[in-house]
Amino acid sequence: MTKTLLLEIGCEELPTSFLADALGQLEKLLPEELGRARLGHGHVRVLGTPRRLAVLVAGVADGVEAREEEILGPAESAAKGKDGGWSKAAEGFARKNEVSLDDLSIVETPKGRYLQARKRSPGADAAALLPGVLAAACRRIAFAKSMRWADGETAFGRPIQWLVALHGETVVPFEFAELTAGRVTYGHRFLAPERIEIASADVYESRLSVAKVLADTDARRVALLGGLEAAAAHEGGDLRRDAFLEGEVLGLVEWPHVVVGRFEDSYLTLPDALIESVMRGHQRYFAVEKKRFEDAQRDPAGGRLLPLFLTVVNTALDPDTIRRGNERVMRARLKDAAFFVAQDRKTPLADRVPSLDAVTFHARLGSYGDKTRRLARLAPFFAAKLGCDGAEAARAATLAKADLVSLAVGEFPELQGLMGGFYAGHDGEPAAVAAAIAEHYQPRGSGDAVAPSKLGAAVALADRFDTLVGCLGVGLRPTGGEDPFGLRRMAIAILRTVLAHRTRLDLAEATRAVVAVYLEGPDTAARRAFAENPEAIVGPVVDFVSERLKGILEERSGRDPVAACMAAGKNDPVDVDERVAAVDAFWKTPAAADLAVAFKRVFNISREAPAGALTAEDRARLSHPAEVALLEAFDAAETELQGRLAARDFVGAMAWIARALRAPVDRLFVEVFVMDKDETLRASRLRLLGRVADRVGQLARFDALE
Repeated sequence: MTKTLLLEIGCEELPTSFLADALGQLEKLLPEELGRARLGHGHVRVLGTPRRLAVLVAGVADGVEAREEEILGPAESAAKGKDGGWSKAAEGFARKNEVSLDDLSIVETPKGRYLQARKRSPGADAAALLPGVLAAACRRIAFAKSMRWADGETAFGRPIQWLVALHGETVVPFEFAELTAGRVTYGHRFLAPERIEIASADVYESRLSVAKVLADTDARRVALLGGLEAAAAHEGGDLRRDAFLEGEVLGLVEWPHVVVGRFEDSYLTLPDALIESVMRGHQRYFAVEKKRFEDAQRDPAGGRLLPLFLTVVNTALDPDTIRRGNERVMRARLKDAAFFVAQDRKTPLADRVPSLDAVTFHARLGSYGDKTRRLARLAPFFAAKLGCDGAEAARAATLAKADLVSLAVGEFPELQGLMGGFYAGHDGEPAAVAAAIAEHYQPRGSGDAVAPSKLGAAVALADRFDTLVGCLGVGLRPTGGEDPFGLRRMAIAILRTVLAHRTRLDLAEATRAVVAVYLEGPDTAARRAFAENPEAIVGPVVDFVSERLKGILEERSGRDPVAACMAAGKNDPVDVDERVAAVDAFWKTPAAADLAVAFKRVFNISREAPAGALTAEDRARLSHPAEVALLEAFDAAETELQGRLAARDFVGAMAWIARALRAPVDRLFVEVFVMDKDETLRASRLRLLGRVADRVGQLARFDALE
């Protein structure tokens, strides 16, 4: 018979990050400990609020039966000493498997004579095993920062107040943190603070729900978002969704209740992003935007928000007092923000640029002033690739970092770029330039969109290429899990931007453009490094970025198509992406496997081809019907293939290769021994195959397949 197992650790309020991490650990730890005890079980669910960590395990067995198992160890030569007794290795094997030396023996196996341990495990009731299981799981929970309290020696994220452990209806009285588990838990601290006795593990959630505690994280999230959306709709707006904020607030409450606060309309002249940062930063307030606000109507400087905010609190007691307190705090912080903006606007953004010379970007790459001048030179290069105005790109790049020396960004560093775009608009800069300044830090993270405008993308690419090439050039390459300058994220952002805008960009050419700008700049460690050998950095940068491209494409298309296409050329991410898509589509057809085998052989054997093109003399020598057939097929297909490749019709090119060349290639290998003893004839055959490989290799290198 099986029953549900419940473990609840009641404690003082845990920080959100502690809660999520501890629940993730418990989801693994408890099944591991049950497995060590040989107790069978079913599905594992973790439940948690700021005041409790809980696990429900379905179908935990009432006990385990006795069993005997035979465990093989090292070979006899290692298990026996010179005197014929057990060696140190045998003794260690016995200790590891918790058996005595009397339980060891040498047995014959198909591979020879080996040491064997006969391990006998007695049967036991769950009641005897579960206290040790639960105590062990609790002891293994680790926190980024733990604390001790009172006179106890137990370290935990926060002081533990109570323990609940039930196997079905039966208490499991294990001890942890100088407490003994029982069946008593507690509801909401303010709304239902009384003791609650849990009759059985199966009623745990329902009993807590009556006591104003939503222990299930998903149920609490539904209640949280439902309350927020309902409050926003009641005020005539839509909730501004914020995944980070939702996760933070979810870990702060047990029974979410929404309180609506308001602020003066006059503050809506501030940028939306600034208002949201005031709400989000320390207060954890949610913003509400105007209902059905179309993208086409949106002003990048602001104008989307309603003059109110939503607070999620853990208690519905006296919401008016909570609202008034929150409004006072919000009003004070908005007043500060308005002051910063007013002071900043007294100095045009362009006049702030000289101040960047006093701000260090990196000791080996120069100041932010140096970086700004490099970006102004680089942005037109990327603008040309994207098909936008080079002069506007240079202007946006010149102003892009100027807001770093503003008061608003000093107080709200997460708004760098956004405030610059806002100030540029008020300074009378072209709208496209202001938008590009605001966008050039995008994507700011994995969930963020790339810069939507081509001008913003040009400045974003210039900014990231400048940093990436400079850091790699002076040896600041990421190692293992360490990437202090975020160069991997930077490379991924470059790729996401290029792929989103479908921009044909040669990574080697872009790297050389960056190096050239460094060489024209002031004396820095980067300039000195590039001056010694300007080409030395090109390969490492291309490899570094293309390694990230490989990861991106493999998530979509798998390893084989990506390996074949990147071996044929990896400098142009969009080109690689399109070729991989074509090869991946073909890979799913029945003909793919046979074609891959045939052309992998073509590529492998053509490596032996002597230098030089296929000549008229070679053609005259290739008289075997299979050779003639391949020559004729390739001559007929070459023009078609080149046309399709030039038109970037990679799907059509792949289909053409399969249709026109596979059969004659197969026939050649069946009927002709390519590596003939006649060196001249062998060379002609290899040159033919080499020509086939060269043309097909413009699309994919099948010899790169594993």
